[in-house]
Amino acid sequence: SRAPDGHASPGVPSPAPMPRPMHVKKTLDDALLGAGVTFLYSCYATDVIRDGSGRVCGMVMANRAGRQAVIAKVVIDATEEGTVARLAGAEFRQLSDPKEKSRNNRTFYRTVIGGEPVEGPSMSHRVVEPPFRAKDPKPSSTSRAVYKVIEYTLQLPLEGCVFAGRDYQGNAAAAMAAADQAARRMTYHPQQQFTSDTLFHVPDEQIRGRQSSSGGRADVGSLPLGALRPRGVAHLYVTGLVADVPRRLANQFARPLARIDLGTRVGRAAAEEASARSAPHGAHVVGKAPASAAKGDVAELLVGVRSTQQLETIPQEARELPVLGSYDVLVIGGGTAGAPAAISAARAGAKTLVVEYLHGLGGVGTMGAISKYYHGNRVGFTKEVGGGASWQIEQKMQWYRKALEKAGADVWLGAIGCGALVEPCDGCRHVRGAVVVTPRGRGAVLAKVVIDATGNADVAAAAGATCQYVDGREFAMQGTGLPPRRLGASYTNTDFTFSDETDMVDVWRMFVHGKDKYPNAFDQGKLIDTRERRRVVGDTTITILDQINRRTYPDSIVRTYSDFDSHGYTIDPYFLLEHPGRERIHTYVPYRCLLPRDVEGLLVAGIGISVHRDALPAVRMQPDVQNQGYAAGRAAAMAAADGVGLREIDVKKLQRHLVEIGNLPRSVLTDDDSWPLSRERIVEAVEGLRQGRPGAAVILAHRQEALPLLKKAYRKAKRDEDPSELGYAKFLCALGDGEAADTVIDAVRKHRQWDSGWDFRGLGQYGSTLSPLDALIVILGRSGEKKAVSSILEKLDMLTAKDAFSHHRAVGLALEQIGDPSAAEPLARLLRRPDMQGYAQTSIERVRKLDATDDVGKNANISRGVSLRELVLARALFRCGDYDGLGREILTRYTHDLRGHLARHAKAVLSGRPVGLDPFR
Repeated sequence: SRAPDGHASPGVPSPAPMPRPMHVKKTLDDALLGAGVTFLYSCYATDVIRDGSGRVCGMVMANRAGRQAVIAKVVIDATEEGTVARLAGAEFRQLSDPKEKSRNNRTFYRTVIGGEPVEGPSMSHRVVEPPFRAKDPKPSSTSRAVYKVIEYTLQLPLEGCVFAGRDYQGNAAAAMAAADQAARRMTYHPQQQFTSDTLFHVPDEQIRGRQSSSGGRADVGSLPLGALRPRGVAHLYVTGLVADVPRRLANQFARPLARIDLGTRVGRAAAEEASARSAPHGAHVVGKAPASAAKGDVAELLVGVRSTQQLETIPQEARELPVLGSYDVLVIGGGTAGAPAAISAARAGAKTLVVEYLHGLGGVGTMGAISKYYHGNRVGFTKEVGGGASWQIEQKMQWYRKALEKAGADVWLGAIGCGALVEPCDGCRHVRGAVVVTPRGRGAVLAKVVIDATGNADVAAAAGATCQYVDGREFAMQGTGLPPRRLGASYTNTDFTFSDETDMVDVWRMFVHGKDKYPNAFDQGKLIDTRERRRVVGDTTITILDQINRRTYPDSIVRTYSDFDSHGYTIDPYFLLEHPGRERIHTYVPYRCLLPRDVEGLLVAGIGISVHRDALPAVRMQPDVQNQGYAAGRAAAMAAADGVGLREIDVKKLQRHLVEIGNLPRSVLTDDDSWPLSRERIVEAVEGLRQGRPGAAVILAHRQEALPLLKKAYRKAKRDEDPSELGYAKFLCALGDGEAADTVIDAVRKHRQWDSGWDFRGLGQYGSTLSPLDALIVILGRSGEKKAVSSILEKLDMLTAKDAFSHHRAVGLALEQIGDPSAAEPLARLLRRPDMQGYAQTSIERVRKLDATDDVGKNANISRGVSLRELVLARALFRCGDYDGLGREILTRYTHDLRGHLARHAKAVLSGRPVGLDPFR
């Protein structure tokens, strides 16, 4: 936003230090919380709601969760350009000839922190005092760096852009996006640290208010409130810069202190009006017919701000979406995969648009502040991106912006892709475009191919694609962070919670709680660093067994390189029997993983591809996701140019290009699917267990073929009293065969005490998360044998809150898989022991209290571990028949947990839906 104007007068003391953004944001958060105000982030108004008499009684908002209706007695439109007032049909007055405005420049302001002022035509600058001072981030340094605050005044054209009126006139979204990109290009300096998210300007339009303030004193106290109330629109106030005041006064009211005073007055007036108005009846959304409407079915997620809520709905009249643009390739998401995808498509000659909901490109490596490669195959396109193993955030964002500009792609920042335009076609759903919401309204962008690079399969899910997500099966989730930002610093990797980005209440929790954790930072990161999200079910799915067995494919488009950086615990049975530890391996990603099953016209890129959650760490490294995005963009451009479906492109041609630029080795051109493995490999793996050689990945991947061989080997080992008897018994039980359960039971009972277990750990977790005894107990549970229950309960009776998380997880998993009601009472008894309950984070106060007792630093392992312990035991209790309703009681509490994943899981368990993908299916 614009810095305060004016300079210090002679004799006036030096101004106070410039307030940090984090301080301002946290102060506002705390004030809202103290006043009992509900607030959300990253939501745009798309429609107004009217009551039975046609009066405004709320608004519809859009976000990454979908669209939701909010009923209200009074609405305050605090948007910069009066978006809600326009949607409500308020009359606007243009202050100059629109024909002139289409040719003339408009004045914008942009603030840059750090670096030196940049000179150029159509721009001027001033250095705002005082500068920011910050400690040099180098650990060995004790010096303090000085960062200039530079305010630019820019004259930029807005071709064909007319804001006045209730409908889209011209292409406001595209025109403002072009101005934004021009401003970023004109003001960039290699040493800049932070920049304005958006351009600031005083609109040339204003509402026709009930009263007009044509002059007089330029202070908030003398402004008639009627100037903030659109004529003919009841129950609506406008506090933005489109109020019915002269533009010179609007400039004065743009200043922060004046806005605070104005907001205070309007808030009081609105509260008085609301207290006098009865509850609205007949709420509905009115239909409208724009001049240019999109054809096809609008597919959106019409749910609450969180999936666990059961809410009422309101009717929406038949309506059409205006067309905001038409492209060959539309990329939703400009992050780690999306920016490379758009660059690749544009370079291949496709007319390309990338839509990013944040105000910067590059995703986790820039907006997420993880500006350093861990592993990953740094070849091809990734090598071109440059920056070595680490980089500066602003520089990498500029590289992406410049590469897109050079390739001819359009970039819309601050816009959300939250739906799909779909047509039925030959038994599938054909995506013809996406629903895009900008600060100026909602519309459709048409495209021959859409790339969902949201990292969360947002567009795919809206289009009806089958997805993998948290459900009633065992809960596991890689840790999530939200980085603090410090001047001069770039790399900040955090992992202190779990967060569901499709749950806007959870997103709210993350941003509020993140300020609590790092109140002294300069600013807060704007990208939640989730390592695991919703994923599509594609034409094929990568599993951990594919990776360990080094599976090849005829349609490989990425060669990855990583170890199993799990940021938590794993759930695939492979890890019960073997673990690769920190071994680094190359794996392949087939093109089919990017194709959502039964959907055409849509590619999914990033970590939303079709991959089992335990296989995700090996394919989510930034270098590999960048190369994957590049491949997706090239495939999309090929389909658009040839007029064919995404499943009909020449994959070998795509691979040849990827080989030429260094993304792939030449061997992929002749690779076949190495699946299934030969019978000789299976026999060798089974026989190798006798000598203790690893073979679990081969055996589990070929269950039906291996099972009779395992039985034969087990019987022989048992007869011969061979030490391999237990090894074979573990494999049989893990595969659900109870023949060898007695051998495993005996092994469990030989452990008179618990061994050394594992407490939950996110960042820096490698290797097994189960002790040898834990693994034996979980394996017993997979056998399904009721005779195993007593041996498991013997170990359960030894547990207290002081014991390792893995021990509680092991007994809970084992008992719920067997499902014997005799386990219910012991499980309830364990849960009633001291310090075993009460860890659901159902309010921000609970979040703060529980986090205060956690380990310090960037991680919060204790608060996650105790919640997961309570949840896994309550789930086991519920599935064993429950006892005094305790399991249901605890699970119900967790359905209100602010951590969306835990709430979603608890609700799924209570509903009896153990859905999801099993690697054995």
